Amino acid sequence: MAERLGLYGRYYQHETTQATIMLAETATNQGIPVSMLARDVCRREVSGSWDNRVLSNKTHPYRHWVRTLNNVIWTSVPSLGEVQLAKQLGVRTSILINWETLVPEDEAVINHIDKVILPYRCVGKAIHKYWTLPSKPIMMPWDVPVALTKQPEHFRRHVTAYFPLYDSQPERSDCAVFDMMEKALSEVPDSCVLIACGRKWSLASRKAVKRLRSLYGPRTVAVIRPNMLQRLLLFARADVTVWAPRFESFGIVGLNSICMGTPVLSWDVRPQNEFLKPWKNAMLVPCKTDKNWIGVPEVVGGYGDFGECLIALLRDKALLARMKSTVLTGMESRKQQFLAGWEELLK
Repeated sequence: MAERLGLYGRYYQHETTQATIMLAETATNQGIPVSMLARDVCRREVSGSWDNRVLSNKTHPYRHWVRTLNNVIWTSVPSLGEVQLAKQLGVRTSILINWETLVPEDEAVINHIDKVILPYRCVGKAIHKYWTLPSKPIMMPWDVPVALTKQPEHFRRHVTAYFPLYDSQPERSDCAVFDMMEKALSEVPDSCVLIACGRKWSLASRKAVKRLRSLYGPRTVAVIRPNMLQRLLLFARADVTVWAPRFESFGIVGLNSICMGTPVLSWDVRPQNEFLKPWKNAMLVPCKTDKNWIGVPEVVGGYGDFGECLIALLRDKALLARMKSTVLTGMESRKQQFLAGWEELLK
């Protein structure tokens, strides 16, 4: 039977969905048929090329869908019954680990799955400290596996700081990011703030942006609910991506930014510091952290220092120019590791 891959998880505008679509595009680029099944509500506004190809579990029950496959990858922890049915049918099983959502009870399910995909070394170290995995995990640094390039540089009147706050990012950030924006606009006269807003945009966030617009006019630009392609183009419009999540799993925001040629300002924590290299493609801000039961770091405070670093970076045009020239540091190596992991996944 020819290879037929199934991807099963939640389909909405979150990082996990972007990671799933990366897998789907990698497969289709190699001529492998892909079927995507949404566990819950299927948002038809994520990626124009994939939205209408995603099946809903309501109309295509898992028990029927899995019979059409010989390889299934979960991007969220399935039920034990789902795993057992796949194995009874002779379907190979894999799971992409989203470490921030794991709970102790997930070990029993994951131990029944054939292959475990780890996007970063820190994820593997954290899991091995608490669990015994059934087989050697597959390491796949989660960089964009398709060629993307930054748009040609044009003369810019302003230095632009991009704040990607769409979808699950507001849950990972602090309201202090708006104070950061205002201070940057106030203290760096030639700066501009570009903000991406998501479905979960709160009333307080809207009021904060409205205030910035009233104070700084066209120097504050907000883009409402951009899809995946639009998100990539927004990175290309910026001089620096300001990415200050309290916790992370896949780091797709930072990876997309450097793939589009734009350096990043972020925290010096995992997994960010596995692929963001100081003075090469990023400036990393030290911070204090707490950890959950499996070692996922969560940033505690530090937004004041972060804001000062942003202002210093916006003023240092020479540093920004140097980082733009070295922003692709490590990307080719990560892509090769991703593709090597992909080949292992298909065995």
